[in-house]
Amino acid sequence: MSSLTLTAKAIRRSILAATAASVAFSGVAFAEDAPEKVERIEVTGSRIKQVDMETVSPVTVIDAAAIAMTGEKTVADVLNNSAINSFGSWRGVSGYGSGASSTSSVNLRGLGASATLVLLDGRRMPGTSSSSGAVADTSSIPMSIVERIEILRDGASAVYGSDAVAGVINIITKKEFDGVQLDYSYEMPDVEGGDAERLSIATGYNTDKGNITFTYEYYDTKAVMDRDVWKLDDPSYGAYSTFSSVPNGISDSGWVDNSEFCDQVDNTVLNSDGRCLYSYGEVTKLFGDSTRNSFLTNFSYDITDDIQFRGRATASLAETETRYAGTPVSTNYPVMSADNPYNPYASTGGEDVTVYMRSVQIGERDTLTETNNFDILAGFVGFADVGNGLDWEFNVQSSSSTTNSFGYNLINDSIIQREIDTGNYDIFNTSGMSYEEWNGQMSELYGAAAHTGVYQGKFESTQIDGLVSTLLIDEGDFSLAMVAGAEYEMIDFKQTSDPESAAGIISGGSGGDDVNATRDRTAGYLEFQMGLPANFEVSAAVRYERYEQEGKLTGATGDIVNSSTFDAVVPKLGLSWRPVDSLLLRASYGDSFRAPNMGEMFSSQALSFESSLDNLWCNTAGNDDDTYCDPNQQHKTWFGGNPNLEAEEGNSFTVGGVWNVNDDWNVEVSYYSITYDNKIESVGVDDILRDELREGTSDFVTRGADGKIEYIESGVRNIATVETSGIDFVTAYNLESSVGDWNFKLDLSKVLDFKKQDNAESAMIDYSGSTDYPDLRGNFAVGWSYDDFSAAWTTVYIGSQSAEYWRELEEYDNYTDYDTYFKHNVQFAYNHSMNGSITVGVNNILDEEAPTYYDYADYRDVNVGLYDVLGRTYYIRLSQRF
Repeated sequence: MSSLTLTAKAIRRSILAATAASVAFSGVAFAEDAPEKVERIEVTGSRIKQVDMETVSPVTVIDAAAIAMTGEKTVADVLNNSAINSFGSWRGVSGYGSGASSTSSVNLRGLGASATLVLLDGRRMPGTSSSSGAVADTSSIPMSIVERIEILRDGASAVYGSDAVAGVINIITKKEFDGVQLDYSYEMPDVEGGDAERLSIATGYNTDKGNITFTYEYYDTKAVMDRDVWKLDDPSYGAYSTFSSVPNGISDSGWVDNSEFCDQVDNTVLNSDGRCLYSYGEVTKLFGDSTRNSFLTNFSYDITDDIQFRGRATASLAETETRYAGTPVSTNYPVMSADNPYNPYASTGGEDVTVYMRSVQIGERDTLTETNNFDILAGFVGFADVGNGLDWEFNVQSSSSTTNSFGYNLINDSIIQREIDTGNYDIFNTSGMSYEEWNGQMSELYGAAAHTGVYQGKFESTQIDGLVSTLLIDEGDFSLAMVAGAEYEMIDFKQTSDPESAAGIISGGSGGDDVNATRDRTAGYLEFQMGLPANFEVSAAVRYERYEQEGKLTGATGDIVNSSTFDAVVPKLGLSWRPVDSLLLRASYGDSFRAPNMGEMFSSQALSFESSLDNLWCNTAGNDDDTYCDPNQQHKTWFGGNPNLEAEEGNSFTVGGVWNVNDDWNVEVSYYSITYDNKIESVGVDDILRDELREGTSDFVTRGADGKIEYIESGVRNIATVETSGIDFVTAYNLESSVGDWNFKLDLSKVLDFKKQDNAESAMIDYSGSTDYPDLRGNFAVGWSYDDFSAAWTTVYIGSQSAEYWRELEEYDNYTDYDTYFKHNVQFAYNHSMNGSITVGVNNILDEEAPTYYDYADYRDVNVGLYDVLGRTYYIRLSQRF
């Protein structure tokens, strides 16, 4: 292949000094006297390879050295600390089904994980089964394979396709490695548990014809219990449940209790009305035990001077063990009939008693989740001497993601009811048994009804794609380069739960949201880059994308097949200008769209238990039940797919500039504005109950004879519109001194507004600066190196937040304001003479505590997706190269 490739000619035949903030992490500066002919490079945001690192789209680059400086243990944690991850991201915690407890995601600009596209070496990562393949699991990416992370900070559906609404994360893996490198790290937080261990081995071999690299990583982290994070010993702590290990009952005459056993059962307290309440946070895991084995190989081989074969294979095999409190028998409430011999009202003729019980006697709800991801890519890259030259590539990629989840100690409600009806179980101890006798009887009852829930999700994708690029015109100050490509992808997605869970007779799980669907995606795109006089450059891209989806639901009357087609033409246009070599001004506009995923459209009804305050009942005079009227009271909620969904649409606009003040100092400022229409969202329980309170009734809420909620019907709909804008600021400065080389970097993201409209009737509400919506985030990093020694200090900043809006709503009157949050990380490293290094560090060295939602202590009342809840964490890293 020629040393001067065709597309490089289309960009000015010079390397401008301004590479600016996107390479500031590594402190790299290009000399102004660069040679005229250089090799082109790949830059996230365009499929046309560039000479210049900066393009019309703003891109943040975090290289391996900068990743190491953060002291974070996973790619997910690094991304979560990014300033443009405005409101935090999902981190897997116990208590979520479909394998979600073992996954993490990234949420650029606060528009949702499904609006952020994650790429691995420029290609889509397979999605998780818990998201129907729509969201990639960023925790599955081994740190040891990452060369750099590039974050495209504007919409790019025209370049990369659907889902790139808020931006694109492109994770670039290590290639052309030569030799052997061993890395080991261990970290230990102050909080009990959370210890993490990583071992990686990387090896590579290069020849004149090509290279091959192989990386293996073992990663293990221990569980963190909720009781070690939340303030359970605070007198104001009140996260207790009526579904107790010592059952409570309710009848027309009021509550039935078994209070004499309260003080004999762990984690159970006596309420003022005689009921035994269960403190579920005492036994649950916040973060589970997790083990992952990851493999990566990259290879390339020059078949001829102009044709190269390349490939990549990755595998990630993970197991996660999470724990939730013992099962509350609440999917179908058991009832002790009036004629039961152990009915507490037997002496007065009997009354039906609804039983609130929890199967603590057989153990907690433990879930084992196995997640296996595989991805294989093979393709050819070539050059043809046609016209001004023709670059081309052709690829085949096959990906699969399988999740197997086993939920232990769930309860079969039908068996519980059947056993109670036998009259063999004295649940309320009307016969005066000893605690040991009663407890043995309850263990026998729960043991007869114990159930293991089984869930499997499988996502399979096969993609064929190709592109050609050429230099169409090259005449002095005018040049025009073009790339054209096409993609075809076939996707199968299936998730199933065991038949009993799907039938809605199992308590403690979330089965029932079964999906059996296929999707075919066809796309074609064009991209142009035009060089104009006076150092102007115009970029334009257009893409046509079509989704054909079909879902099958098997019912009593046979298979029901639903199908939908979504297609769109989305453009993107950009303009840049260099009035002087050191200054780049740029602007871009692009449309975007996202087709509904297969789960959103085709999933069957699934059961969940959502926490919310029933203001309609609790604010009615005469209704008095402190436990039921707790904001954390869980309500039975049914979710399901919606085959009538429409595609989401959006557009984004960015404008800004990059200024290389001198060889050591650069500055970037960018303004962004994004509109996201027809957004698909799950109708929240809070919203449904709020609408019911306003209207006096709701078709989505079913209440019992006592007026309390029996169940809520929720789901997904095209209901939301989001408008957000803000400013990104990045600056970096390099300083050489007699006491070492220094590198300073500051990046800030200011959210000017984040307006959301939840339905056509509601008003646009600006949430920026409100609780969980910080309007300012930033990071500051200082690096120092001198001979074989180096050190780093990084600070994560999250701005203060006001709860005023939420306090105006009666159900959130206990919300607190959040103070500004600073997390400081420090590390020291030594490169020894045996070609290795030793690094020690402390994250959150000042042990900064995350703010809490309420003015009282409560269960999981911290946003774990936004804040660090593990406290001060110590770590050591050893690296050795051979």
